[in-house]
Amino acid sequence: MISLTDFLHKIIKWLATISLATMMILTFLDVNLRYWLGEPILGSNEMTEFLLGTVVMSGLVIVSGERSHIAVTLFEPFLQRKIPVIYKWLGILVNLIGILAVTFLITHYTLFMRTQGNETEIREWQWWWLGTLLSTLCFFAILMAIRSIWSPLENSMAAEDNTELTGERSQQ
Repeated sequence: MISLTDFLHKIIKWLATISLATMMILTFLDVNLRYWLGEPILGSNEMTEFLLGTVVMSGLVIVSGERSHIAVTLFEPFLQRKIPVIYKWLGILVNLIGILAVTFLITHYTLFMRTQGNETEIREWQWWWLGTLLSTLCFFAILMAIRSIWSPLENSMAAEDNTELTGERSQQ
């Protein structure tokens, strides 16, 4: 499973990079064409919405795989000293519950949109296509979160923070 999730992690990073670059270029061209020629790109707002959803959910997969979530560190040092094992499993459990909830909501709404046949206004793209992509990325995020249970923290920002803390303590 580790090799599969490593491969997925690389692919999703590329997907996020390409989506973000495309979104930036599209926005740049749309603004300049509108300003200079008075001819914006037809449906660029809808395309940007689809790309933004892809970037956000790709980010969820990447962050889940690297265990580099945003953490409020007010109580973290105390909890890591007093209950390190419980703290680790609590973080993993909360992460999994959150991703499962997001996956359920997006998948449920995608199925609803599919039955309704809703389309975008200008390009007339089916909204459920975006929901399917986002649901798939959420399922990949679940795989990454499960993988993070067995993988060490060496590749994450949390590991960097921990090494900085231990390095400071050893110097004192």
